Amino acid sequence: MTFRDTLTAIFVVFLWSTSLLVQKFAVNHISIYVLGFLRLLTAVPLIFIYRRPAHPIWRYLLIGFFWNVLNFLFIGIGFKSGIGAGISSFLIQTNAFFGVFFCYVLLRENVHIIEIVGMFIASYGVYLLSQDSSTPLQGATLIGIISILLSSVCWGIGFTLLKKLKIGGTMSDNVWLSIVSAPSLFMIPFLLEGPQKASLEFSNLSFIGIACALYVGFVSTICASYLWLNLAHRVSTAQQAPFMLLLPIFTCALSILSMQEILTLSQLFAGGIILFGVFITRGVPLLKRLKMYNFHLN
Repeated sequence: MTFRDTLTAIFVVFLWSTSLLVQKFAVNHISIYVLGFLRLLTAVPLIFIYRRPAHPIWRYLLIGFFWNVLNFLFIGIGFKSGIGAGISSFLIQTNAFFGVFFCYVLLRENVHIIEIVGMFIASYGVYLLSQDSSTPLQGATLIGIISILLSSVCWGIGFTLLKKLKIGGTMSDNVWLSIVSAPSLFMIPFLLEGPQKASLEFSNLSFIGIACALYVGFVSTICASYLWLNLAHRVSTAQQAPFMLLLPIFTCALSILSMQEILTLSQLFAGGIILFGVFITRGVPLLKRLKMYNFHLN
C-alpha cells in the first residue's frame, strides 16, 4: 500500500465523517428518506459522460439494494430516532468486522482467531453503549442503535458483493450503482411516511435540504465511494479497513466544533471498546506485518 493510497484512505474517511454530520443536520430541514433519494440524483448528469459498464444490470441492482438502498434506509431511521452523529460514528465501526464475516462466508477469505476475539470485544462495546443511562434502551435510542447496526450489516454485504462481482473500481460503476438504486429510494418515503406526507415533502423542498442532498450525493455517494472502492480493488481488505477507525475521531471532533454535541464518559468508554475491538480485528495483523517487515530490514 503506497503513501498515496494511505492518504486516499484517510481523505475518504474524512469525507464520510463530514457527510455523516450533514445528514444529521439535514434531518431538521428535509426528510431523511427524501434526502436518500435526492443524493442519488446527483449521478444522473454523469450518465452522459460515463456509459453503462459491460457487467449485467442485475449485479448493479443486487449490490445497489444493499450498498445504497438498505444501508441509507437504516441510517435514516437511526437519525430520525434521535441518535447523535458522534455515537452513530462509533456504531458504524462495526462495518469492518461485518465485512470480515461476509467476506469469509461469500469469498472464503481466511478468518483468524484474533479477528473473532475483536468482534466479540466490539460487540460488548455496542452492548455497553445501549445500556448507557443517558441513552435508555426503550424508545427512539434503541431503534437508532439497532438501525445503525443493520446499516453496517448491509454495508458489509454490499462491500463483499462489490469485491466478489468485481464492481466499483471505476467511476462508471459508481454512477450506475446510484442510477439503478434511485427508484427504490424514491418509493421509500411513500411507503414509510405515506403518499400525502411524501408528496408534501417533495413539493416543499428547502434550499438547505437540497444543498445537503447535493453535498451528500456528490461528496459521499459519488466521490468518496469511488475512491474507496477503487482502492479496494488495489489493496487487501486487511490493509484498507483499519482506516475506518478514524471515522469517529473525525466525526466527534467535527460534532463538538459545529453541533455542540456532548458525549458522556460512559459513551466515550463504550465507543473506545468498540474501537479497540475493531482495531484488534484489523489493526493487530497490520502491526505484526509491520514488525516482521522492520525485522527483515534490520
